Amino acid sequence: MQWGTSTNEVDQMITILVALLASFLVVIIFMPRTIKMLLEADNTGIDVHKPEKPRVPKGGGIIVLFAIVFGLLIVMGITTFQELAEVPEGLLAALVSILMAGLIGLLDDTFNFKNRTKIVLPLVASIPMVAVSVGTPTMTIPFIGTINFGPFYALLIVPLMMTFIVDSTNMYGGMNGLEAGLSTINSSAIILYILLSPYVDGHMMTSAQTDAGIVAASLFGASVAFLMFNRYPARVLPGDVGRLPLGAAIASALILGNMDRLAIIMYTPFLINFLLYIIYRIYVKRKRIEYVKFASAREDGTLKVVGPFTMYWILPHFSTRITEKRNVLMLLLLQAVIAYGAVTFLLLGITMF
Repeated sequence: MQWGTSTNEVDQMITILVALLASFLVVIIFMPRTIKMLLEADNTGIDVHKPEKPRVPKGGGIIVLFAIVFGLLIVMGITTFQELAEVPEGLLAALVSILMAGLIGLLDDTFNFKNRTKIVLPLVASIPMVAVSVGTPTMTIPFIGTINFGPFYALLIVPLMMTFIVDSTNMYGGMNGLEAGLSTINSSAIILYILLSPYVDGHMMTSAQTDAGIVAASLFGASVAFLMFNRYPARVLPGDVGRLPLGAAIASALILGNMDRLAIIMYTPFLINFLLYIIYRIYVKRKRIEYVKFASAREDGTLKVVGPFTMYWILPHFSTRITEKRNVLMLLLLQAVIAYGAVTFLLLGITMF
């Protein structure tokens, strides 16, 4: 086990820290003014999980998108002008994918696409990652083993993985602080995994891991800062223009860093949420009843749901004492246990696969 830290590793850590701070500051500096502008433009949405149904500025996620992109561009600028080196293709692909996801989200906020369109469109955001063939074609699949997918990795696995993560991130949200909180936890888990891996396995941090760490750090900084404005009671809502880039950034980091096992464990709750959604859709169709998208709030602020058909409906379904704030805190605690537990198990080699 190697505990020393080389100059190159220190530089990599500093680069990751720079990306984090840059994205954090963009949100902190520009979000207050953005909230004011959204209010002046009457660009608001109903905060449905509160008895009084307040109207809250929506679309604040555009600043999150700019913050992530700015964090990546700062690092690219340092690489180009200070180190006189070429910017890695993977980092450029991640940047374009995140921007494309943000554009898709902005279009969705404007035109309110149908659900089928929303599910398919994130495939477009995966094109830059496919074009430069990021990641390695070898994956470790639970209970199956290690498989080399060859060219099918870039052509099939990458677009499917990115589409699922973007879609599931978008679906697993809708309550104050939930999307930003989940993104904060997941991105911080990726950063921890990348920074601690060299000390555990005795190898230097690879360039692919550094790129993944930079993307995750830009996302983490933006998510933490946005959480300050979006936590209960929310002062601003992200909109799809914010939610889709969160998913694209996480997917890009996981793919760049070849963290397939971490992705599988980390996104298990998101998969369960997606499956529950499918079950609910089938249930609604067979019972010929109205589809309900949100929980309703009782006079005391507790949540009332039609059934355990999403991850964030499970607790309110089994308890009448669950408020929006408590529900989000419990979901974030669950995700923290899963994400940081996965990092610990994978670093120690306790994989169960």
